[in-house]
Amino acid sequence: MLKTCLHKIQTLSFYMSDDIDKPRPILGIIMDFLLILLGLFSLLYLWLVYRTKSPLLSLIISLLVTGLFGFGLFLKKRSGYRKNRNRMRRFVAREYMADKLSLLSRQEFEWHIIKALSSIKELSNLEQRKGYFKALYNNMPVAIGYHQAPPNGHETYEGVWSFYNSFRSRGYSGLIYISSGYFEEACHNLEDRDLDTPITLLNIDNLLDLMEKAHMHPDEEFLDDLVQEKIRKYREKLNKDKEKVPAFYKLKRYITSSLLFFGASFLFPSYFPFYFVLSILFLVLGLLSQVLSSNRAVH
Repeated sequence: MLKTCLHKIQTLSFYMSDDIDKPRPILGIIMDFLLILLGLFSLLYLWLVYRTKSPLLSLIISLLVTGLFGFGLFLKKRSGYRKNRNRMRRFVAREYMADKLSLLSRQEFEWHIIKALSSIKELSNLEQRKGYFKALYNNMPVAIGYHQAPPNGHETYEGVWSFYNSFRSRGYSGLIYISSGYFEEACHNLEDRDLDTPITLLNIDNLLDLMEKAHMHPDEEFLDDLVQEKIRKYREKLNKDKEKVPAFYKLKRYITSSLLFFGASFLFPSYFPFYFVLSILFLVLGLLSQVLSSNRAVH
């Protein structure tokens, strides 16, 4: 049971992160949420007590407004979570596909290119030739070259220029060159030139887009495994990371709020217990955020 809960918390933390390599701790997310609600409740209660002189009425209205605001904020966070979850899963899937392309044999790589190109509606009559593909694009003949790059690799200008020189005078209306990596800047200069036979470059991002359209992405069950593997690697990285990088800005934010309420407890003696408790609460939240940040850096 505990292991299942921990698994769900880690997965939730991963999906709520803006950075795939730095999942946000759930406790930190909850504390930030409470900070907003406590701040709103305190300011609203203070203002209502000043205006109505009725602590009970002010308390009821403040709780009601804060509750409605919190519910609305929760719905917004939930909607954002769903979008972020889809974004993170897409990122993991594309990362996996990109890594996989660099490990394929030449024959397997060519098969993946053929299947990815099948998602282009304007492309037809695709034929594999020795080292390239021949096809019709909007019923006009085109030649398609390709380069299997290592992870995060780049195709050189010389490679693109060699392909262009080999096919520009063979009667093709256009040329397409696909790389499972990226292109050197000079390659794009060639693409932008006003050539008799234009050339279009498709890098790894363009190729992954085509693969997604061709439904070549991993299925949901396998994608779940990839996410868990990503989380496991992150946990291992934390265990090896011994550098301490505490989040001082969060501590300052909580301490400032604590001091403000502590000062208010003396400015309004009749409400001393209320402000004093809030002051202690914000101080505890600040210390918890600091301990959590330190633990993440050390563990």
